[in-house]
Amino acid sequence: MNTFKLSPIRLAVSTALLLALAPVHAQTATPAPAAGNVTLYGAIDLSLTRTSNANAAGQAVTAVSSGAFLPSVWGIKGEENLGGGLAAFFKLENSFNADTGAVTTSASFFNRFSYLGLRTPWGSLTAGRLGSMQFDYTALGYDLTMLDTFGIVALGALPPALFKINNAVKFDTVAWQGWRGSLMTSSGTEVAESASSGRYTGGAVEYAQPGFKARFTYEQTHGNYSTTVNQAGLVDERSSLAMRWDNGPWQFFADVVSVQGDLHITPRGRVLQGGVGYRVAPDWNVIAEVGRYHYADSAGRPTLAHVVAQHDLSKRSMLYGFWTKVDNHGGSQVGTAFATRVSTAGQGQSAVG
Repeated sequence: MNTFKLSPIRLAVSTALLLALAPVHAQTATPAPAAGNVTLYGAIDLSLTRTSNANAAGQAVTAVSSGAFLPSVWGIKGEENLGGGLAAFFKLENSFNADTGAVTTSASFFNRFSYLGLRTPWGSLTAGRLGSMQFDYTALGYDLTMLDTFGIVALGALPPALFKINNAVKFDTVAWQGWRGSLMTSSGTEVAESASSGRYTGGAVEYAQPGFKARFTYEQTHGNYSTTVNQAGLVDERSSLAMRWDNGPWQFFADVVSVQGDLHITPRGRVLQGGVGYRVAPDWNVIAEVGRYHYADSAGRPTLAHVVAQHDLSKRSMLYGFWTKVDNHGGSQVGTAFATRVSTAGQGQSAVG
């Protein structure tokens, strides 16, 4: 008999103190081991932020923001033991704006993840809307801030268009002597006129030992086809080499990303980024990150610096504060938050929250 449980919603808050939600569990009275489970989970992130140069006139804006650190989300996930070393699993995850209650996008309700998978003794096969190679192997376990909204992700080494991939199939191997790998492909936008429209192909190899790991990822993304604009023959190529080292209270992260091809989701060039964290106390952590994007076809050299302090109020609640600054050398227009741009080329921007 399956066991169903409602796990506590995790809270993340900046500039305000919230009480953590107490766990609630609902399960069968039968003491026999469960064959599977379903979990409702989520995170709420609210902050007060102030951003300079928010328009062409150079005016600042103060806002109550959702997801200044990590997205506000809710989701459902589950797994069932099928016997013989096999297990079926799924995840459905939606992001929303906690400051207004609106869903982040009306285009897809489960806009973050929507997949079904089968786990075997050799690895896991998953299909649906999945995290890309760079997303899975950077946000999860490498970047010290998990690619927080006002962090180095704003530079564009991993643009929002490549966070999640639709119509995708991925195979993740089990770990063997510290090594594991992933292969992923997608059928793109699935239009009859062009088999390559929106198609994605990627792979990753990782070596991990206690306290240290390194990985390499490669991704190729085709443009989309339409009756008015056909970019299916254009390609964006991204390769990335990263490492993470944890030594006592210290954490270190470094990543170099090469962006090539003619699709230009972001400019061709090279991104250097990294960071260092120090756990001042069991419930206090300070992280500083810096990154620079060297454009290959122009003088653009956006540089971003980011500092965040985190205080764990409990296992489920966190108070944080941050400062971010972008210098747009050479006419670039990078904003302090991911998927944002300054109004004027070469204009800098800073943000605090």
